[in-house]
Amino acid sequence: MDREQIQRCLDVVAAYRASGQKGKAWAQANGVPERTLASWCAHARRWQARLDGVVPAPKSLPSLPSGFVARSPGASRHCVGHGAHADALWRHAARTVLAAGPCC
Repeated sequence: MDREQIQRCLDVVAAYRASGQKGKAWAQANGVPERTLASWCAHARRWQARLDGVVPAPKSLPSLPSGFVARSPGASRHCVGHGAHADALWRHAARTVLAAGPCC
């Protein structure tokens, strides 16, 4: 979206917030689809930051689990319908975890 489109959306969000009405009522009264209004409200802070020239921080990837996770006695490594492929994946995962060494 260009700056003008973002600003128009932000103006709609500001008008809605200033009204004090519920989203559904305001959207119906102003001819804006309710889901569109909700989406614009969810994006408003990020859009305003973009217009203000604030550079967003890079997103960090969630950390992957590490260390040893014990398998419960009743757990099975067999997937119904996947047979040997699931066994191979299980063995590979176990080797990878063991090769990584202790987690502490």
